Amino acid sequence: ECERIYRAYAADPAVLRAAELARRQRGRKRILGPQGRYRNLEHAFQRLNRLYFGGALRMPILTWSPYRSRTVLGHLDHTHRTLVISRLLDDPRIPEFFFEYVLFHEMLHLVYPPRTINGKRYYHTAEFREAERRFKDYEKAKALAERIANGRRHRR
Repeated sequence: ECERIYRAYAADPAVLRAAELARRQRGRKRILGPQGRYRNLEHAFQRLNRLYFGGALRMPILTWSPYRSRTVLGHLDHTHRTLVISRLLDDPRIPEFFFEYVLFHEMLHLVYPPRTINGKRYYHTAEFREAERRFKDYEKAKALAERIANGRRHRR
């Protein structure tokens, strides 16, 4: 019974709005900017926006992560409307198609925000996954993502 009451409370729209506001007020985001050493996130965002979204997406704050994470290659912070890409991808040894795939994946989160069901957030819904498959080199990118996450070197 207690769990049911808690889930109802956590799913209440007023509680969700208050939590979002608290995150926005408390949270800080380290913004390093869109220009990397080798790649520019704004240029890539604009190109992918035209190619896959008909130019309809409003550009969020774009930044490189402070670290070269292999496990979190990118994320969209809805609270601060900030799209962050791992500095690992700002490297000429990483194929352009893979960098674009990660950015495209995060851009999809602008179109398909998380769904909250019984207090739990779902980020990768069936609609999201279906849209993700539209990426030109989807299969190749997914395979490379797996190799990178497992720490194996990629072949060009």
